[in-house]
Amino acid sequence: MALRKIVGLVLRRIVGLTIAASLITAAAAQETSQASRERSQREDAAFAQLQHIFFVDPSLVVEWNRTVNEVAFAEDQFFTFKGHRAYAMTHIAIHDALNAVVPLYRQFAYRGSDFFAHPIAAAAQAAHDVALSQYPGQQARLDAELANWLSRIPDGPYKTRGITLGQQSAAAIIALRVGDGWDFQGAYTFSNELGAYQTTPPFNGFVFQPGFRFARPFGLNAPNQFRPTPPPALNSPEYAAAYNEVKDFGRVDSDVRTTDQTLYAVWWMEFVEGSVNRLARRLVTQRATHLWQAARMFAQLNMSIFDSYVADWDSKFEYNHWRPYTAIRAAAGDGNPATAADPNWEPLRTTPPHPEYVSAHSTACGATFEVLKRTFGDHVSFTMETTTAPPEMPTRSFRSFSAAAAECADSRVRLGWHFRYSTNSGLALGRAIAGWLEENRLESRWASQQRER
Repeated sequence: MALRKIVGLVLRRIVGLTIAASLITAAAAQETSQASRERSQREDAAFAQLQHIFFVDPSLVVEWNRTVNEVAFAEDQFFTFKGHRAYAMTHIAIHDALNAVVPLYRQFAYRGSDFFAHPIAAAAQAAHDVALSQYPGQQARLDAELANWLSRIPDGPYKTRGITLGQQSAAAIIALRVGDGWDFQGAYTFSNELGAYQTTPPFNGFVFQPGFRFARPFGLNAPNQFRPTPPPALNSPEYAAAYNEVKDFGRVDSDVRTTDQTLYAVWWMEFVEGSVNRLARRLVTQRATHLWQAARMFAQLNMSIFDSYVADWDSKFEYNHWRPYTAIRAAAGDGNPATAADPNWEPLRTTPPHPEYVSAHSTACGATFEVLKRTFGDHVSFTMETTTAPPEMPTRSFRSFSAAAAECADSRVRLGWHFRYSTNSGLALGRAIAGWLEENRLESRWASQQRER
């Protein structure tokens, strides 16, 4: 509904421009041929942009999303935060370029405008330039993708202006993210304090990038903006309940974890930057989501992923909570009579090398599925795939985005990686991040005008 109202507002602007150009009939008879040509070009541009508002499908943003995913995965399999940052920057540049031509949503980094630029040329050039700035070794592939889109547009001033606008949009987000600290490694010192994180095999003292907690988010005001409350005390009933659950259901040789739980625990191991972006590409394609709306959704989706990891790292290294692997071995000293130690306990899969609280995967699933829910509504049935799917479970189907997020979080308990309070807090953190982005970043122009009245 909101998108239709925004379109209506923009249409009134376009029609106004067109009528204004057409009503100068008396003066037109005495115009020079040059002035007449310019007026005709303005009218043509107005009708061309009108056509774009109604008839542009999401294929451009879908293909650039796929391209950046493949380029980023080929470089480091998303095991650093470079790909997450490149994803967000690329989609912000696309979003800003489109809304510089037809302003349905508020821009993020680039605030310029050019109603007479071709939006497809602008968006494609913006995506190309950002991706190339991050992956210069992939120039041949990125140039080919750009050429594919530009070849569909007739040469002329609208195309030229679109290319220029795209370059400017890309330059704006690249400049904005200079020195944002995404690659700051930081330092970490292990503590012998009871309940503190300890190294887990096979990492032998390696801790993954503790400095990332200080990276500058895209949409949040600060990494700790929605920092969760501390984990429960080790001598509390809440801790004992979570401890015994993961001890029983997360162990490699569990006799209470069902076959389905074992399979979906492994199924969900792919990071959301792969699995949920893949799902989003399918959803906007199947639903023929309008390009402007799809561009906004992908920008918010990937901003939420990056910001989720920053906020999560802030929590992890602020609380420095131990993993179940350590906790279950050291339970004799935790002061809780309801926890029993097991020195031979092993998780279903190898524990990652960073503190436990809160669950990063739960946070990212909470955020990304919340973005999809706010875009499409929650009562949407869908089927998705992951690259870690076991042969017995190639796909999983869900009745809602909320159900998928809940299972994603639950999978981390079944893997033996997280306590339940960590996955619950992660889900809440992710949803808070997505809600903040929805209400404060890339807002619809119509919604903003309504709030200002």
